[in-house]
Amino acid sequence: MKNLLHLICILVFATSSFAQDLWLNFTRPFPIKAAVPSGEGLLMATSGGVRYRASTADDLYTTSNGLGDQSVSAVIISKDAGVFSVSDNGVISLMMSDGHWVIQSRAYAGSNTHVIPGMALAGGPVLVIAFEDRLSFFSIKTMTSILTIDRIADISISANAVSAMDIRGDSLIVAAGGALYMRKMDWDKLEDDVKLYDPDSWKIIQKASSDKTPIKSIAWKDNEIRTFSTEGMRIWDKDGFTRVALDTFSVFTDTDQMVTVRGKVLKDSALYALDSVVTTVGNKRNVRFIYKSIVRWVSLQPSGQAVLAGPDKVFHYDGKKLTDISDYKSFPLESVYELRALPTGGVLAATDNGRLSYYYFSGDDKDFRWSDPVPIYPPVPAYANGPDARGHNLKVLSVLPTGGAMYHFWGYGFFLYKGWADTLINTFTLSDTGNSYCMDNWHEGTSIESIFTIAVSTTLAPDNMGYLTTSASNKGYSLVYIDIKGESTTMSCASNVGSTPIGGPMYARVSDDGKNWIVYVGTRAGPSLDANGGLDVFTFPLPKSKGGDISWVDSTYRETFSGSSSTPLDLVYEPKSDNVWMVTNSALVYWDKDEKDLKSPLSTNGLSGASYTSIDVDSRGNLWVGTSSQGAYRLTPRKTSPDTLSTIHFTTRHGLLSEKIQDVAVDTVLGMVWFAHENGITRYKRDDLRGTEKNMTNDAPEDVKVYPNPFRPKMQAFVSFANLADDAVVNVYNRGGKLVVSMSGDQISGGRAAWNGRMDNGNIVAPGVYQYVIRGGTKIKKGKLLIIH
Repeated sequence: MKNLLHLICILVFATSSFAQDLWLNFTRPFPIKAAVPSGEGLLMATSGGVRYRASTADDLYTTSNGLGDQSVSAVIISKDAGVFSVSDNGVISLMMSDGHWVIQSRAYAGSNTHVIPGMALAGGPVLVIAFEDRLSFFSIKTMTSILTIDRIADISISANAVSAMDIRGDSLIVAAGGALYMRKMDWDKLEDDVKLYDPDSWKIIQKASSDKTPIKSIAWKDNEIRTFSTEGMRIWDKDGFTRVALDTFSVFTDTDQMVTVRGKVLKDSALYALDSVVTTVGNKRNVRFIYKSIVRWVSLQPSGQAVLAGPDKVFHYDGKKLTDISDYKSFPLESVYELRALPTGGVLAATDNGRLSYYYFSGDDKDFRWSDPVPIYPPVPAYANGPDARGHNLKVLSVLPTGGAMYHFWGYGFFLYKGWADTLINTFTLSDTGNSYCMDNWHEGTSIESIFTIAVSTTLAPDNMGYLTTSASNKGYSLVYIDIKGESTTMSCASNVGSTPIGGPMYARVSDDGKNWIVYVGTRAGPSLDANGGLDVFTFPLPKSKGGDISWVDSTYRETFSGSSSTPLDLVYEPKSDNVWMVTNSALVYWDKDEKDLKSPLSTNGLSGASYTSIDVDSRGNLWVGTSSQGAYRLTPRKTSPDTLSTIHFTTRHGLLSEKIQDVAVDTVLGMVWFAHENGITRYKRDDLRGTEKNMTNDAPEDVKVYPNPFRPKMQAFVSFANLADDAVVNVYNRGGKLVVSMSGDQISGGRAAWNGRMDNGNIVAPGVYQYVIRGGTKIKKGKLLIIH
C-alpha cells in the first residue's frame, strides 16, 4: 500500500515540478482510542494515526497519507459514504479508494475543545460527533456542520460530557450524567429539523442512579437496550455471547467478568492486568487485588477467529490460541527527542527512554529500515535521559564519518559506540575511580556530595577523529576533547574556560588557513531554558601540535558575544556566509565574524510568535527550524544580507506528523530533512536537499546519469540528468547540431535536471538520436539520447 501511495505522490508532483516532495511518517500507533470492526480485523483510531490490523495485514495511515491530524479520536464506517476519521481537534477526513485520505472539514478545529475518544457515529448521511462540551451534527452530503448543541432534555452536556452513544435506525441514543437519552432523527432531512436545537425534543429512557454512575457502553439483546458501567463490546448472536470489556474480577474461577468469545471464556493471562483497590475503614487501610481486562474492542470472523484490542494491545484469536500482534514493526521507537544525520545517509535517533536506533538501507530487505533499538548503556538498560532530554533541550548525539557515535547521559558521563551505536566500546564517568578523567562535577563546591557530570551538547571534532563536548562547572564550563587514535582513546580538558557555568549547543571547524580549530559554544547562565546566554568562540592551534591535548587552552583563546536575552537551544554554522545561527525559546539570532554582538534578522516575513526548539542547515544555506507548536520553517537568507529571510512554513497539512517538533536534522546524502516529535519522526524528501559539492569532480561518488534512455516523451513525463554540479549547463542538440534545449541555474535542483522532450512552442521534438553536452564542476560529459515516439 505504501509503495502505491508513494507512486501516486510522485506522479502528482511530476506534473507540477521536477522536484519530488515526499512526506513519510514514522510513529507507534498507540494508545488506541477507538476501534471498529472492518474486514478481517479492526480499524483503529490511535495517537499515531489510523491503523488497520488483522492477522495478515498491518497498515498505518498518517498525515503523510493525507490525514488532517496525527492524533485520531474516532473512525467511522458509513454505509453511504465510506470511511471517515475524526481527529482529537475535530478535523474530518475521508478515505479514498487508493488508501489516501482527503480532509473534508476543519470547521471544528478552532473550537478549542476535543472529541471524546470513540464518540463519533454515522446516521445515514450525517456524522454525530461528541466533543467534551457539545454534540455536533455534520452533513456528509454538503461536508458542512448542521448544528451544534450543548443541552439535551434536562441536562447540560457541557457540564456532563457524553459517556456513551449509539444509533439504532432512526434513534440517536446518548448517555450523559449517568442517564440515557433518546431522540428520533430523520437523517436524510436533518438540515430541515427545526427542533434539533430544542432540548425538550429529547426524552429520558433511563434515569441516572443515585450516585450517577456513568454509563460507559451500550449493547442490544433481543432488541432490548442494555447499559454497562465499563467500556467494551457485548454481542449476543447465534454463535454465542461475546464480551470484550474492561471488567474486573478477583480470581480466575470468576468467569462471569472475563473475556468471552462466542461463549468461550479466554483465560490467557496476557488479556488481564493485576490491579488493586484500596479502602479505609476507620484507621485501617485495606488493599484488595483484582484482575482487569485490557481489551475492549473485537472483530468477530465467520471462521471462528477474532481480533481483540485494548488501548495498548492487539491480539489475534484463531479459535484456540491467542497471539499478540500489537507490535508495529515498521517503527520500533517510542518518544524521540534527538536526531543526527548519518554521513552515509539516514539518521540516528535517541529516545527519552534511553534507546538508540538508526535508519539505513538493509541489503537483506532491499529497502530502508530502522535498526533494532539498543539501550544507551546495555549493562543497565533502565538508564535514560528521560525528562532531562526535553527539560534541558539536549543535543548530545554525534557521529564520526568513518563510523562511531557519542552520547551523553545526563549526570553520569559519556558513552562511545562502534558503528552507529551498535556496540558500546567506551565509557567516561567520574564514578570510574580506576581512571582520572578531567571532567567537572557540577555538584563540586555545593552541599551535595554526589558526582554529577552534565553537558548539553556534543559535536564532531574538526579532524573527524574524535569529539568535543563541555562539562558544566560554577567556575565556568570546561571544553572536553575525546581523541580517538586507532585503538587508543584519550580525554583532555581545557578547564573552566567558558564564560558561563554551562556550555550549550556546539559546532567546531578548522580555520580557513588550516592552522586553528574554531569552536562555537552557545552559553547558558544556568540549567534552565530561561537563563541568559550568548556565544563563546574559541580559536586555538591544532591540538595535534600538542599531542592531541587541549589542557593548555585557556580563556585568552576565547571571545564572547552577547545579544540574546535567553538560552541558546541549538546552533549551526553556515559555511557559505560564514555565519553562526542559533535559536532560543523566542528568538532566531546570528553572529557574523565582523560583528561585535549577536543580531536578530530585521525581516522575517511569515515568521512570528514561534517558540523554537531546533535548527539545522542544508547544503544551499537554507535554515530549517523546528518549533514547539507551529511546525517547521525553511528560512532562506538573502545572499547579500542575513538580515532578510524568505520563509516557507510546514505543518501537518503538508505532511508533518505533528506540529510539535523537538529536533531537526538535514540529510544531504539522501536528500531528506528529518523532524523528531514526541510520538515519532517525520521524513521529508526533496531533490534540492542533496549535497552536490563533489558532483562532476574527480571525487564524485557517481558519474552523471541520463535516464530513461531511450526516452518516450508520449509515455514518460521526463528524461532526467542526474549527479550534476550546481553550476552545470545541460545542452541538447539535434542531429543537425541545432540547440534544442538548454538548462542551468534554477532548472537544476539537487544535482538534477529534467526535460519533458518538448520545444519552446510546446511541441514534442521529432524522434531520433540527440547529442547532449553537460559542462559543470571540472568535467564535461557528452553522450547520445535516443527519443522514440
